[in-house]
Amino acid sequence: MRLSQLELRNFRNLREVQLTFGPGLTVLFGHNGAGKTNILEALYFTSTLRSFRCSELGPLVLRGARQAAVTVTGRDLQLGLDSKLHVQINRGERSTRRLAQADGKTVRSAVDFYGRLRTIVFTPEDLTILRGSPGDRRKFIDRALFARERIHISDIQAYEKLVRSRNHVLRDDFGGRTPANREQLLDTYEQGLAEVGARIWTRRVDFISAIRNGFQTTYRQISGGKTAAEVRYKSGLGSVGADQREAALRKTLRERRSEDFRRGRTTTGPHRDDLEVLLDDQIAGTFASQGQSRALMLSLKLAELQISQNPAGQAPILLLDDVSSELDPQRSRQLFEALQGLVHQCVVTTTAPHFIPLPATWAAHHFEISDGSVRKVSIGDNPK
Repeated sequence: MRLSQLELRNFRNLREVQLTFGPGLTVLFGHNGAGKTNILEALYFTSTLRSFRCSELGPLVLRGARQAAVTVTGRDLQLGLDSKLHVQINRGERSTRRLAQADGKTVRSAVDFYGRLRTIVFTPEDLTILRGSPGDRRKFIDRALFARERIHISDIQAYEKLVRSRNHVLRDDFGGRTPANREQLLDTYEQGLAEVGARIWTRRVDFISAIRNGFQTTYRQISGGKTAAEVRYKSGLGSVGADQREAALRKTLRERRSEDFRRGRTTTGPHRDDLEVLLDDQIAGTFASQGQSRALMLSLKLAELQISQNPAGQAPILLLDDVSSELDPQRSRQLFEALQGLVHQCVVTTTAPHFIPLPATWAAHHFEISDGSVRKVSIGDNPK
């Protein structure tokens, strides 16, 4: 969808807000805590029905309000039609629920709603992906794949359910099973894990292969070519061809049963794999500086953007939160020069417009955010 308008009501600290968007860059500027990131969060929430800041819905509703709403309008370039997405959050005494609508029709399944507005978001918290756990890095890959292939969401859910079921058997959580019954159950769960796990494994490997060249090229552009970056998928089963992965998983699960019984959990499979990001052949999470880490994560996001165009040639909307922080002026300039050729629409937050070094040929729209209110300004009005 090509974004044209966003309307917010009682979302975080934004009581009544309306923004219009055009092609190119939209710059949201203001002091910390003004509500800039809340606007990015609202767009991402409409894209995924999730926040990138919290797992619960309640904090998204303005304090003292019982209901919040986000409405996005734009143009579906694949269908050649205007489209409206509306998400309402209702906060009750016992629970908070959401209601999603697409063009006036309720969409009950999150999977069916996911990705109608396609976004890729970068936040300062993304830097923890490099230094965090393998699980954080697996989530990065899977979230990227969710937007590309909706079946991946179902496969992840099915795989996680199968792992939990196998772990119950390994721990004999319900008791009373005979050894033969346990073996039979394990055979069933391992067959499912091998089938679904092989599909997950293959999609992840293919995704990393698809973004590798773009990641390396973009990092050279941002960093000035002073260091070399690499990204690769690390499976616990090593390098296995796509047509052999299901059999390899099934065989390894069977061979590790004794060890898994001892530990009470499944110790092999895609849920144990990792994404390796390297800087000059060293693990980036250990050796990269803050500026290098930011450049690496931005390069991963932009590489994802490059392979994410839909059949109509429309790339996702890029959402960049506090992107210039800890990037020196030269890297910031190189970043936006790289962005110009990659994105049709980009929304970026900053404390002041002069921190965003725009190429002269790139159209930009500026909004000042102040204590939950929004004011559109011309470039000549921007405070320095």
